[in-house]
Amino acid sequence: MATMRTATTTAGARAGGRRATATARTRRTTASRATARDLAQVALELDGETLTAAAAAVLGLGAGLGIPIFFVQQEKRDKERLEEIRELNRATLKATGEQMTPEEIQELRASRYLDRREFKDDD
Repeated sequence: MATMRTATTTAGARAGGRRATATARTRRTTASRATARDLAQVALELDGETLTAAAAAVLGLGAGLGIPIFFVQQEKRDKERLEEIRELNRATLKATGEQMTPEEIQELRASRYLDRREFKDDD
């Protein structure tokens, strides 16, 4: 009789284990369905104004970070070019005894926005 109980208990445990696994799968499937349902509900709630606001925020953040980074990189490149021009001017002075003319320097260094402005003190 003890042997029958052990066999029955083992078979029952296996069946119970299968039921527990099936129950866990059902819970996971139900949870994923609930998540998918929630995402679909959120997507339906997003209207044109919300999407426009989100896009504007992303673009504003990108421009707010991108533009200053771009100008800093341009300044670094300009400093490097300016140093190269100075070295060339020194070499020209050493070789010929004359410095480069402003026109020659202008050809080598592109004009920048702030170079073209006139700063006036109207105080």
